[in-house]
Amino acid sequence: MPIAETAEKNLTRRDFHSHSVEESDDGRWYVIDQQRLMSVTTAMKSIGKRGLVEKAASLSAEFAFDELPTLTAASRRKPCGNTWSRCRHEPGEFCDRCPCKVCRACVERWVADHHNREWARRADEGVRVHDVAEWWSYHREIKDHDDDIAGYVKSFQAYVADYGITPDDILLAEALLVHRDIGAAGQTDGAVRIHAERTEKAAKLVSRLTQVQWRQAQKRRLTLDVLFDIKTREDEEPRFFPENSLQLTGYRHFPVIRVKNSDHEVPMIPVDAGVIVQLLPHDYAVRPVVCDQATYEQGFLPALNLYRWLIEDGPAAVSSRTFVLPETVAARARKAAKEQAASSPATSIAA
Repeated sequence: MPIAETAEKNLTRRDFHSHSVEESDDGRWYVIDQQRLMSVTTAMKSIGKRGLVEKAASLSAEFAFDELPTLTAASRRKPCGNTWSRCRHEPGEFCDRCPCKVCRACVERWVADHHNREWARRADEGVRVHDVAEWWSYHREIKDHDDDIAGYVKSFQAYVADYGITPDDILLAEALLVHRDIGAAGQTDGAVRIHAERTEKAAKLVSRLTQVQWRQAQKRRLTLDVLFDIKTREDEEPRFFPENSLQLTGYRHFPVIRVKNSDHEVPMIPVDAGVIVQLLPHDYAVRPVVCDQATYEQGFLPALNLYRWLIEDGPAAVSSRTFVLPETVAARARKAAKEQAASSPATSIAA
């Protein structure tokens, strides 16, 4: 199994993640040395996620029933005409062009957009949970955190305890990985060394990934270096998606780690496998995922290239300006006549 040099692991363990981030309508981009690199999570937008569409509709429908009095009142009000206006004043200020937020059109938009507000809330929860995990890996303690993520934090603590993971086992934490040749970059949650001898769960994870019987893995004190990605899920049951595999596949095959707060870069450390750690409010689930060369070439790269085509060449592929009808001989003759007539007065004056 590949083992990185101790000095390299110490470097990657502490110092990574310098970058500037550009958020746009097309997604997230990392700007490094004036090169605009597509975020791995942005590239995954090329994958149609039917479950997300159904979940969005369900969230808005539930929200509509919760807000029936508001909907009833709005149904009696005419559209204000400002529902889609974009005011440029400071948040909290109000002007004549602001959406009224009480007419039918404004409330329809409010209900329809509910799932985006929910996903933004969940994304914020995820960021704060990641901050707690990263702090633990650096400082060996759980930092103070808000009550709304307390369940996820307890699940994280149960995960590291059950697998015998200590901060010293974390090889990378929140590392920025770069692949200039394909124009992409992404921030992995990290890499960890799993020791089979420490716990039964650790031994069985090593067993699944090495095909060595788990008790033998313990006796032989086998270890695995795995790339991991932490996901928070509000539902009580775990669920995994193909794009989880593609995301880790991209990270595993990126060649460069960029050192935090500097222009220095080092080669990506080798890892043996990839796992998703899904934190639930009252539990957690660990799932090994395929992130081999075939998945990289047949899954990740096509997804990356498809999204790049959609935003760069896709609009022109259906534009009315792409295939312009050639001018006819008669049209060219009329155009030439008009140009000659327009230039005649100037010619006579000059003469």
